[in-house]
Amino acid sequence: MVSFSHNSSSEASEQFRMLVEAVQDYAIFMLDPKGHIATWNAGAERIKQYTAAEIVGQHFSVFYTEEDRAAAKPERSLEKAAQLGRHEQEGWRVRKDGTRFWANVTLTAIRDGDGQLLGFAKITRDVSARRQIEKQLHDSEKSLRDLSLHLLRTQDEERRRIGRDLHDSLGQYLAALKMKLDMLSRRHGADKDLMDSIRLVEDSIKEVRTLAYLLHPPLLEESGLQSAIQWYLDGFSSRSSIKISFERDPDFPRLSREVELAMFRVLQESLTNVHRHSGSSVAHICLFIQNGNGVLEIRDEGQGMDPSLIPESGLITAPLGIGLRGMSERMRQLGGNLDVTTGKNGTSVRATAPLKHKGRHRPG
Repeated sequence: MVSFSHNSSSEASEQFRMLVEAVQDYAIFMLDPKGHIATWNAGAERIKQYTAAEIVGQHFSVFYTEEDRAAAKPERSLEKAAQLGRHEQEGWRVRKDGTRFWANVTLTAIRDGDGQLLGFAKITRDVSARRQIEKQLHDSEKSLRDLSLHLLRTQDEERRRIGRDLHDSLGQYLAALKMKLDMLSRRHGADKDLMDSIRLVEDSIKEVRTLAYLLHPPLLEESGLQSAIQWYLDGFSSRSSIKISFERDPDFPRLSREVELAMFRVLQESLTNVHRHSGSSVAHICLFIQNGNGVLEIRDEGQGMDPSLIPESGLITAPLGIGLRGMSERMRQLGGNLDVTTGKNGTSVRATAPLKHKGRHRPG
């Protein structure tokens, strides 16, 4: 067992004091129980620009902005540190010359063996550079998100234009061609090649109409999300041979044009993934209201996805989910979110967006 003499303890205390005073990167100083500055180190002088002779004895609120002093933030910081033992915060602080810097501040209550408050130890670090980097990253992320949303909107407008051109231009040419073939059949009789040509044109007209509606379904604007979903599911089921169930809240309201279009795209993207990747023979679609939000859920009973593709946020980040990543960004921009969960029993995609009108919650 090692024991220390009074002299060695005093030497250790002096060495510690010298160490604290020499630290340059942190402002380390003591406050009395009322918040008056009792000690001052080299880091404090470098960061805050006051010498020890200038600042010792003053109240530490001198470092706060006028707004924070008016809001009694210095006093509240002392109260929290005294109650909790330690209080950490970040905010603007003021140097001697009046300039501001962004500070990370830790305030620790110092008590004696009987629990009597002796004062506070205060450590301040200038983290302005870190905050500037964070702001630049935030601004860059916002710019990228704005660009992403712009590209998604541009894509929608292009789909709308192509769909209209297919329906109005190519559709009309095919309709005119069918009329000519019908006239020829009436004049020359039901020639086999002619009738085959008529059927081929009829199939082409149906295919063009389907493609045009898939690019931009008119039902979405005319009748709303429920009708557009039902129309899409009928066609998808017949094309893919996947059995579809559709459960909906009859009181589901009309949403904004952008939200309805975004949810419809989520449905298209999700069912495309079910058809191409899941191996599921069934898909379950639910449209309901929950906690003031409109919710569209697409579930399959397939092999599921690699869980490593889906982080805790529930958003797909790997190449398999490029389409759904775009849908996720679109839902986020609209104040909603897109969550994806997967497992051995299948995958679930859940799109949520706030409602403008309150409706009935989905029955239990």
